[in-house]
Amino acid sequence: MTEAGSAVDSRAIWRIAGPMILSNLSVAALGAVDTGVAGHLGSAGSLAAAAIGGQLLSYFVWCCGFLRMGTTGLSAGAAGRGDRPEGAAVLGRGLALALGLSALLGLGLTVTLPWLLALFGPAPAVRDLAAGYVLIRLAGLPAALAVLVLVGWFVGRGEAGLPLAMILATNLVNAGLDLLLALNLGLGLDGLAIASAVADWTGCLIGLAAALRTLTRERTPRPGRRALGDWPAIARMARINGDIFVRTLLLIGGFALFMSLAGRLGTTQLAATALLLTFFSMASQGLDGMAYAAESLAGRALAAGDLAGFDRAVRMTGIWTAALGVLAALVFALAGPLLIQTLTDLDEVRRVAGDLLPYVVALPLIAWACFWLDGVFIGVTWSGAMRDAMLIAFAIHLGPALVLPDMMGADGLWIAFLGLFAARGLAMAGWYLARRRRLSPQPQRSSI
Repeated sequence: MTEAGSAVDSRAIWRIAGPMILSNLSVAALGAVDTGVAGHLGSAGSLAAAAIGGQLLSYFVWCCGFLRMGTTGLSAGAAGRGDRPEGAAVLGRGLALALGLSALLGLGLTVTLPWLLALFGPAPAVRDLAAGYVLIRLAGLPAALAVLVLVGWFVGRGEAGLPLAMILATNLVNAGLDLLLALNLGLGLDGLAIASAVADWTGCLIGLAAALRTLTRERTPRPGRRALGDWPAIARMARINGDIFVRTLLLIGGFALFMSLAGRLGTTQLAATALLLTFFSMASQGLDGMAYAAESLAGRALAAGDLAGFDRAVRMTGIWTAALGVLAALVFALAGPLLIQTLTDLDEVRRVAGDLLPYVVALPLIAWACFWLDGVFIGVTWSGAMRDAMLIAFAIHLGPALVLPDMMGADGLWIAFLGLFAARGLAMAGWYLARRRRLSPQPQRSSI
């Protein structure tokens, strides 16, 4: 854990952001491997099925992102106050919640899968392939949700190296098994799904072992029933998680609407959109890595009453996040055509993706502020403001999303998608300024 009294500077930011960007980029690289393997299975239908099935599961895991985000804020607060027993209790409560949610989600997905896949509007053959893919991957769902809690707990403490090791190991196992099972052994999409489930459990077990070793090293008492059953703490966790859940559900709704409308434009359009979203995944994982630094540094500073440290953390992480957004746009502009050629050998998909590439170049230039302010709000547990900003942005976005594709086709679809991030960034900035004015200087002791 970062020692008290150290300054909030670029070095402190990159000690957290650097490992998390590397780990997040490995996730994006894995997505590129999945897309690339699916893109070489022989048909656009296989690529579309992998995209739909993976996207559907991602929506549900993403919907449970409050497990990571809520844990990060609570863990950062406990670390800022120097309350190690509460920090351990935060981890225990989060893992128990993850286990219960995985059981409920697994059952719900199994029952509703045909209806959910139909929302994407694919051809029946594509829908059947996607259903088989999802059912196999459900075996890894408990592990995937537990990993969210573990990553959030370590990041809140300012320890980014352990999540990096955990996620890198997960993704290396996944990528290796992708190539072995899907291509070399000829298992196709089933091989991709098996690889993902095995990798999820690999990461979970590594993270649990690292957390146990950390608590043992610090001689932190294991939380008992009384600590885990602290109802005021549980109520606070429930409120924070509920706010983040609503925010995330609306954000997922925006992505789901985007993919659904792309599917209605045809299988080729859906495949090209899925391929281009792999680009945005690369950018978002990098931007999100800087948001992790904002979560930890801003959260611990405010919990310790260090308002000056809080302001420095917000300002400097904002500058670095904007810089990463510009860098991502430059990479996509220069290397985008080559990436498209690499990720698929289907000429029609390549053509459509190339036509839409400028929108992906613009996306990180617009979306960076959303990632940055998400990090700040999560770290200081301003979950209600996150929820309300997302409600405003989604309400603004809905009309253009439903109208522009009919008027302009794929161009209208992407313009509306860009508008969602622009509206969200502006709404969050407004909420931040309002909340910041309410904070008054206090006697300070730096925690970062």
